[in-house]
Parts: sequence; structure tokens; C-alpha cells
Amino acid sequence: MPDRRIFRSNSRLKKNFKSLRHYNYRLYWISQLISVTGTWMQNIALAWLVVTLTGSAVALGTATALQFLPILLLSLFAGVFIDRLPKRRIIIATQSLSAVQAFILWILVALKAITLWEIYVLSLFIGFVNALDQPGRQAFVAEMVPDEDVGNAIALNSLLFNAARTVGPAIAGVTIALVGVASSFLINALSYLAIIAALLMMRVSQLRTFPARVSTTMKEGLKEGISFAVNDPVIASILIVLIFVGTFGYNYSTVLPLLVKFIMSGGPEMFGVLTAALGIGSMIGALLVAGRQQPTRKFIYTFAMIFGLIDVAMALSRNYALTVILLVALGIASISYIASTNTSLQMNTPMHLRGRIMGLYVVIFAGSTPIGALFTGFVAEWIGTAPMIFIEGVLCLIGVFAGVAYVRRKAVVVQREEVPERSGTS
Repeated sequence: MPDRRIFRSNSRLKKNFKSLRHYNYRLYWISQLISVTGTWMQNIALAWLVVTLTGSAVALGTATALQFLPILLLSLFAGVFIDRLPKRRIIIATQSLSAVQAFILWILVALKAITLWEIYVLSLFIGFVNALDQPGRQAFVAEMVPDEDVGNAIALNSLLFNAARTVGPAIAGVTIALVGVASSFLINALSYLAIIAALLMMRVSQLRTFPARVSTTMKEGLKEGISFAVNDPVIASILIVLIFVGTFGYNYSTVLPLLVKFIMSGGPEMFGVLTAALGIGSMIGALLVAGRQQPTRKFIYTFAMIFGLIDVAMALSRNYALTVILLVALGIASISYIASTNTSLQMNTPMHLRGRIMGLYVVIFAGSTPIGALFTGFVAEWIGTAPMIFIEGVLCLIGVFAGVAYVRRKAVVVQREEVPERSGTS
């Protein structure tokens, strides 16, 4: 007689990957897995190229900052365009431009004609492209699946991102060692063909498109999006928490090397293990969130608090095994938090405003990276790595309390405003 546990396991697996039953999203997800793996290969190769050319940490930091600066400055404006234009066409254009950037890098490196300034220019260029591409891809998810599957689709996107983050650098390391750094740029350029082909192969009739409410000016469109974000208590409270957690919590690329060197006194092998632990936790978190329905605000607050508490615990830990366990837990909490935040923002926003709210989401989450990295570096140098991690954990907790306080205060104000109306009609 078949074991019932097998049926339960299969049922749970189907629930976790239910968005893949939709043809358009299935094409998108598989092609994104290929493309994002290529992107991580390029990220590793570019960092290695800068260090090889210059031997300068400042040059590496500058190249990274140039990739994120346009996202910080322009993603909110880009959201207005995303709400006005077909998102599928926008993504085809941005992915094509990204492929061109990678192809140019490949040619320059292969010809040994690359200089630091050309890297800076191409980094800034991809930053401008991503300022439009990232909010566009975030908002496009809701057009490929019905509302009840949006949360699952976003969680599966997080799963593929973390899978690519694990596989991409490993492939890049092998290809750089065997055939040189230029190969990673060529592979990335070719990987964009997968997502472009998938977008062109989609059944447009199955996409959930909604007529845009075109404002007369960019200023009015921007004002409409910001006004909605500020005045809707659910959206506002979620974004308040994201400001703190996104800026002070998601600084892994800066925090982990400092943690390994100055707290654990380890080397590159320990760094690899701790990075893998974080990645494993992230994939577990993505699978956990994929099986849930629309997340509640309490769920988001809870995992944001867990995130901050784990940061505090890591600052106090001096035990290698405990730190590995904490990083697995941090990966679970981080993906559970950010995937749920993304889902809740989209599900609580009207379709005609989702591009702008996703633009705001990208500005806060990705655009705050340079700010958070600078804060991390300066505070660590000033008072030490452990106190820095402790402070960042506390700031994440403060963000949760600020978000809760805002939504409660907003509810009290609404109740007070409604009292005269009810008494006047009685």
C-alpha cells in the first residue's frame, strides 16, 4: 500500500512550485535562472578584474557604487514609465541593453584593451539600465500569474536568485581559472538570450494587463505614487520597516568578510563556508514562503524582528559552529522577510500604481546598498566589527517598532476622524 507520506510530500512540492503551472511564468522562471546565473558570473569576474587591474579596494567600491547609484536616484521615476508602458516590452529592451554591456566588456577584456575608466562607464551604464529593469521585472510578475499565486511566484524568484548566487560564482571561478576572466562576460552576454527569447515566446493573450491611468506630467505621476505610499497605512508601515532592514541589514558582501577576519579570525575557507550557509538558509526560506498564502503584516514584522535579533546574536558569537547555524537562520529570515514584503506591497497596491510602488521598493532595498555599505565600513573602522553588527541589528529592530507605531497611530487618527461623522448621522 502506498505510503501516505509520499502523497503528502508530493502535494507539498506541487504547492511550493504551483506558479510554474502557468506557461508564461514557467518560461520566465527557467530563463531567469539561466540569466541571473550569468549575471552572478559577471559580478564575480568584474570584481576580480578590478582587483587584478588596480589592487585597490577603493576602485572596487567605486565600481560597485556606480552600479547602484542610478537605482537610488532614478528607480522611483522609472516606476512612472513602467505604469504607462507594456512591462514585457520594457524588459525586452533592458535585457537587450544588458547583453550589449556584457558583450562590450567581453570584447575589451579579450582584446586586453580594458581600462578602469571604461569599467566605471560600463558600471554606470548598467546601473541606469537596472534602474528601469528591476522595478519593471518586480511588477511584471503579477501579470503572469493570478493574484492567489503572486506570493508563490515571488518566493520562487527568490529561490532562483539564491540558487544562481550559489552556482554562478562557482562557475565563474572555474572558467576564470581555466580560460580567463573574459569568458564570464561572454557567457553572461549569451545568457540574456534566454530571457529575451522567453519574453518573445510568451502568450500575450494570457498576460494580465490593465489599462494605465496616464497622468499629464511626470511630476503628477510621481506625486500620485508617493501619496499612495505615504497615506496607505499598510504600505507605509511596510516601507518604514524596509528602510531600516534594507539599509542596515542587507550588507552581506561587506559584513561577512569583516566578520570572518576580525571576529572569527578565519581565512578564505571559512568565508566560503559562511557564505554557503547563508545561501542554504536563503533557499530554505524561499521554499518555506513559496508554500504560504498572502503573508500578513504580522508575519513580515516577525521575520524582520528575527532578522535583527540574529544580527545581535552574531555580534556576540565567537563560536564557529554557532555562527554557521546563525547564518543559516539569517538566510531563512532574510528571504522570508523580503519575499513577504515584496508580495504584500504588490497585493495591497492597485495595478495602475504597482510600477511606482515597486520603483520605491527597489530604491529603498537596492538603492540603499551604497549607504548601508558606507555606514558599515565607517562604523566598523570606528568602533569595531562586533559593535557594528550589534548596532545594525538594533537598528533593524527599531525599524520594526517604527513601522508598528506608524500603522497604529494612523489607525487612531482615522478613528478620530470618523467619530464626528458617525455622531452626526445618528
